[in-house]
Amino acid sequence: MTKKGERRLVIFLCAAAVILVAAGIVRAKLHPPRPLHEQIADYMYHSRTDPKLEYLIEKYGDEFIATEYGSIQSTRFPGLQVHLEWSEQDQTYKDTYIVYIRQAELEDLLSTALNDIYSQYKIYILPYGLCPNDYNENTTAIELLKCSDTALPLVQLWIYTTDEVNDRDISCEMLQRKMQELGYFLYVNVRYVSPENFSRIGAENFRGDEALKKEFYRCIGSFYISPDSFEWSITDGWLEGLG
Repeated sequence: MTKKGERRLVIFLCAAAVILVAAGIVRAKLHPPRPLHEQIADYMYHSRTDPKLEYLIEKYGDEFIATEYGSIQSTRFPGLQVHLEWSEQDQTYKDTYIVYIRQAELEDLLSTALNDIYSQYKIYILPYGLCPNDYNENTTAIELLKCSDTALPLVQLWIYTTDEVNDRDISCEMLQRKMQELGYFLYVNVRYVSPENFSRIGAENFRGDEALKKEFYRCIGSFYISPDSFEWSITDGWLEGLG
């Protein structure tokens, strides 16, 4: 190589080095190293959520996401949280997702049972306790309602009605008797409301802040029903409202 060629090569290499250094400075400014506490938080988040997502995807075949707060949701049922807990005894997770999958069937079964008890009502179904780990996408609505292998019922039933408050004890006794005849184990939340508030209730807000205010309901009652027992929850009877 001639001296002139060598000079050109040196000039080229120096220019390339300047460009690479400048690019590195720009990149560092645009993408500065993340603080260590953020890296640790990110690691802890993924170590907590990723195994849950993998478990649910493998078990049900649906798509699941983790929110920024670490809760798990399904894209099939947006906005509804899937609860999971690790079982040391079984060395796997227990979850509540099958209740969402069977939601429509559960509503049909329970609506049929309520038709002779309430004249006007709306019902909503949510998970309650964790399902046994052998419950999966093949588990039926009846199996969910009749499960007796868990300390808590797997299904919670929300009832909104405009019926007369004075009839609440009779209706409650009829509800208890009907559920026990069917062999169901569930948690029930009954809310008596005005016709106006009844019309405002839907799947998107039946547990919302407004519906929980005393001004919204006339009275509420929460209780557990099993095939051989009845137990009030939180209070020993009805809680009066102002609605």
